[in-house]
Amino acid sequence: RDDQARQSLDAQNIGLALNAFSKWFDNPDCQSMAHSLAALLASDSRLRHAMDAQSVANTLNALSKWPDTAVCAEAANALAGRLADEPGLRNTLNAQEVANALNALSKWPDTAVCAEAANALAGRLADEPGLRNTLNAQEVANALNALSKWPDTAVCAEAVGALAGRLVDEPTLRNTLNAQEVATALNALSKWPDTAVCAEVVGALAGRLADEPELRKALDPQGVATALTALSKWPDTAVCAEAVGALAGRLADEPG
Repeated sequence: RDDQARQSLDAQNIGLALNAFSKWFDNPDCQSMAHSLAALLASDSRLRHAMDAQSVANTLNALSKWPDTAVCAEAANALAGRLADEPGLRNTLNAQEVANALNALSKWPDTAVCAEAANALAGRLADEPGLRNTLNAQEVANALNALSKWPDTAVCAEAVGALAGRLVDEPTLRNTLNAQEVATALNALSKWPDTAVCAEVVGALAGRLADEPELRKALDPQGVATALTALSKWPDTAVCAEAVGALAGRLADEPG
């Protein structure tokens, strides 16, 4: 029992440390320490299984700051396996943790176990209105962005449709999205251009871009390009054309 308690304490502390190091993910010393902890997690099944749901979500979020590092991917895959295989663990995650875990898993979209875990979490978003309705605007945008990495998966499409429904039905939520989140949401929704609820949200967000000069000005060049590419999926929608014209005006006025 003492050994189990020690393992659990060590596991939660590793999660906390990784989360802290990820705040300075480009610092060489933080990278080195994080990679060492990731290696420990990847190699120690008991340590991974001592993590509670919150620690799993936070650790995945931290590891996703180094998606191209093999040992971080290995540790993330092992934790994704827990989410895929343990409904009890998955169902303990709150809305913010589900959004964070999805966002992390989307950094490895071609890894089968990450896709499996993401699909399972998408199922919760699709099936649990109470969970969906707890997400704030930023979390909705991030969840849409994550789910868009698996556009051909039915459960991800179902979750996206349900989240898009919130943006249609809740103008306050929609209007809380900042410029980057608007571009992120447009990019995600553009993966389902033939889905009516996605098109409806896009029209509403395009209306914001057309009508709010400050919102357009807050977009960085990448955000402008992202929004333009997304809006091009609805060339016959008047408000999308209007938003494209307004964004093109920025490009014309700010050549540098």
